[in-house]
Formats: sequence, C-alpha cells, structure tokens
Amino acid sequence: MKKIIIVFIMIVSMGLITGASYWYFNNKPNTSVISYSDDLYLIIEDIVIDEGQPVLHIDNEVYFNYSFLKEYIDENLFYDKNEETVIFTSKDKVKRFKIDEIVGSVNSKEFFIDDPIRLIDDNIYIPMKLFKDDYDISINYFDETNAVVIDYTDVYYLTGSVILENGVIRSDMDIKAPIVKDNLVINGTVNVYGEFEKWLKVRSNDGILGFVEKKYIRLNYKKDIYKTELESREEKTNIKDKINLTWDYTYSKVKYTDNIKPIPGINVISPTWFSIIDTEGNLQDKGNKDYVHKYKEMGYELWPLIDNSFNPDLTHELLHSSSTREKVILNIEKTYKDYGFDGINIDFENVYLKDKDLLTQFVRELYPIFKENNMIVSMDVTTISTSENWSLCYDRQRLHESLDYMMLMAYDQHWASSPNAGSVAEYSWVEKGLKGVLKEIPNEKLILAVPFYTRLWLVEPNKISSQTISMEAANKFVKDNEIVTVWNENFGQYYGEITKNDIDYRIWLEDGKSLEYKISLIHKYDLAGVASWRKGFETENIWNSIDKALN
Repeated sequence: MKKIIIVFIMIVSMGLITGASYWYFNNKPNTSVISYSDDLYLIIEDIVIDEGQPVLHIDNEVYFNYSFLKEYIDENLFYDKNEETVIFTSKDKVKRFKIDEIVGSVNSKEFFIDDPIRLIDDNIYIPMKLFKDDYDISINYFDETNAVVIDYTDVYYLTGSVILENGVIRSDMDIKAPIVKDNLVINGTVNVYGEFEKWLKVRSNDGILGFVEKKYIRLNYKKDIYKTELESREEKTNIKDKINLTWDYTYSKVKYTDNIKPIPGINVISPTWFSIIDTEGNLQDKGNKDYVHKYKEMGYELWPLIDNSFNPDLTHELLHSSSTREKVILNIEKTYKDYGFDGINIDFENVYLKDKDLLTQFVRELYPIFKENNMIVSMDVTTISTSENWSLCYDRQRLHESLDYMMLMAYDQHWASSPNAGSVAEYSWVEKGLKGVLKEIPNEKLILAVPFYTRLWLVEPNKISSQTISMEAANKFVKDNEIVTVWNENFGQYYGEITKNDIDYRIWLEDGKSLEYKISLIHKYDLAGVASWRKGFETENIWNSIDKALN
C-alpha cells in the first residue's frame, strides 16, 4: 500500500493544494439524476486527488478508479485485460471479479455481488464495498459535501478541538481568504495536518480542507503515539527448531518404499514429484502414498516440489492468462490435498524476464489457496545475477510477501558448461550471494540451500568440460588417483588436482567440513534453516555433520 506520508512541519508551500481544494469546494458540478456522475471529490488524508476521475457515483454507490487504487492503495492489484478480470490478492484471499458480472469469487468459491465492476470511457471502476475491508483504510462519503475521504487505520492523526465560537475554515492562510466552512461547533474536532505561525491546516469531519486560526483550536496530543502494538508471530509450521529440508530427487514413479528409514536431523522431505506439463495445467505425478504415510509416521513434514518443466514457452502460456493460472492452482491444490501434504515447494526456473510480474502474480494467487488448507508455501530462487531467465525473472522483494519461506539455491557458482573450472559453491561466493538476497528478503523467511555434489573438471588445451558427481564418487576419484587435497580457507573447501594424459583434472570437494562452514552462515545471519540438494548424493556422515552445525 502506498501511503501519503504525514509530516508535521512549520513551513510549507500550500498554493497548489489550496487552489485545488478551493476549486472543488466552490465549483462542483450540479448533481443530476443519471446512471453515473462525477460530482464527487476525493481526499486522502489532507491531499485532494484531482487527476482524472478517481471516484464516481454509479447507481448510488461510490466507485473507485482502478488506476487510483493501484497507485495509492494496492500496488499488487491486477487486471487481466484479455479476460476483463480484476484480481485482488492478500495473505488469505484471492478475489476475482469480471467486468459487468454479478458473480465474483473468493479463493475460487463463487458468490453474488450487488454492484459489478464497470468499464466507463476505457477506465475501470470498482465499487467501494468490494475492497474496503481488505486494507488498513477507512473510507467515508459525506453526502452534504460530496467528499469521499480516505484515511489509514494504522496511522496516528493529530486532532484538535474547537474551543471558541465563530471559528471558520478558510481556503488560505489569510483572514481575507474565502470561507469554505463556517460555524465550527464548540467541542467539535478537526484533523490537523500542519502548524504555521498563526494558522493550522485542518480537515473537518465532513471532508473540508483549509486553514483555521490557531486561537480557535486546542491540539489533542497523545502521550503514546509512538507506541506500537506487537503482533504475535504466527506459527508457520509444527517445526520448532531450524528447518532442515532435503530434496529427494525421483526419476520416475515411486514404486518401492521399503528403503525408507529415518534421516538424522532432517525434519522436512521435499520429493521432486510434480511437473506442469501442458497449458491445461496437467501434472506429471511421480508420487506414492505409502511413501507419504511412512515419512509422516516418522514425524517428517512433506513439502513436495513442483516445477515448470524449466520450459519458458510453456511457462509463459500458463502465466499470461488469469483463468489458466486459476486452473493450474486448483489442479495443484487438489493433488496436494489428496496426498495429505504439509506444504509445497515451487521450483519455477528458466522463466522469461517479460513474465516476471506474472510469476509474482501466480504466487500471490496460489498462496491464499494453500494457506486455507494449512499448507506451507515455499519457493526456490537463485542468487542475484545478470541472467534474465535464471535470476532477473524473480521479483524477490514482492515474492516473499506471498511466501512462508524462500530457498536460496546457493550453488552452481560454476555450472556444468562454465567457461572456467571452479567450485560449485565456495564459501565466500555463498556469503556474498546471501548478503545480496538479504537486502530483498527477510532473514526469518530465508533458507540456505547447499549442494551435496561437486564437479570434476577436465581441462584440456582447447577444451573445458565437467562431470557432476556425488560426494562418494568424488572421494573415490581422489583416493584412486592418490590426489593430495589442500584446504583453502577462502573457498571453505578441500581442493585437489592431477594431470593424466595431458588432461588436468581439478576438483573442489564438498564434505562435512565444507558444509559446516556454509551452515555457519545460517547462525551468522539468523536464517530460517538449511535445504540440501540432494538426498542420495551425500556420504553417510553428512546428516550428522549438518545436524551438529545447525543445532
């Protein structure tokens, strides 16, 4: 929400505001009996909004211009022009309304409305009753002055009481200035917005702005105006300690669950079971309910991963239509409820930069649906870089508002086809990436994701290539080739190399010590926990190393 900031100052130039308010107070068009009229004027706190037509009377209901609402009340308000649908999103609701239709929906459940959204002269107008209870605002309409007044309910406003008779509000700080409201009632109150040598800038209770001589008003200060009410932190999950999640990668449909056993320290399992595979929102489902039951019986939460098949064209088709987004979200919800999951992990990667805002809107529309089902909503993001499809496509600052947790995939510093050999995730690079993301995401929502893999680099005279290998395979390569590894404090890793047949083999190892270094960052920056990619790439001692470092 964009607020008009109230600043109590001694000297301010009021010419433009005064002129605008005087015009509204003295030159309002005559009211006529038509389907809609523009005889209203709008005030936010002490500012007259006179650009365009921010408010209209339509069938005796006050309607607000969509552009005004988006600029001043809710920057996340969304309009799908192709489908003529306005969408409001909050932490617990996603509300959809089509222009001229008397049926809307809350969290995809339909209900009837008395006054539909209208399109007038290519401007969208939304009835006050559809949104006024969703924001920290109060909206009042005063028939006698035709004023529509908006105040913020979470802001302290200084008031003044009228203490002398014959008090009047004038259009300017001049005893000869026109009177815009006379006969202020003794003991009546006004809002006070500025104090000058002999004048106060005020707004009457019926929406008249102007200036009154100070002698007529006694200011009503509150002793505790800076006291804020502490809200109790809502428990997001049943987990009491730091989150310790591991992704369980599955290649195909899970058929056997006999190998499931407890994992030391882990409290969340995220099987990679789901991919969106077409524009109808159909899912590839590799899940198994016995798997779910067994892990739940052992006390684990399950937040399965769902991805976009890493297909930017498919993702664009899914995101650009509000009805398609809704269909996809409901398909995912139905599947996750049927399995009885505790949460969801969204892994949308390789997304066009042009779809950045639509990706955010998708998450904003999904979040209330899953919270209604008491499920945790988490999402994976990369470190900040110049890559459009892999980093710039995430509006991290707006995304976290509709997420319980965000997993920072702090790996692939040097990726499979990197032009230079190097570490997957050296300590200094991880910390730098973490600090960059923390400028946009609160630390209590951020989970640091660490790798269980490394890359074996093959450096030839005119060619560099790599192989992704597990911890066990890396240790075997080092042992079989009798490589002497050396600890590098800056990397936070052991490094080794060997030359065979004119090929330089280079490796930066991930092991218990390197992971303990990275996990120490969770305490340094008080993060929500750790995630690991992926189960099956670790050596047996890793779980205890992570648990020890985390707790």
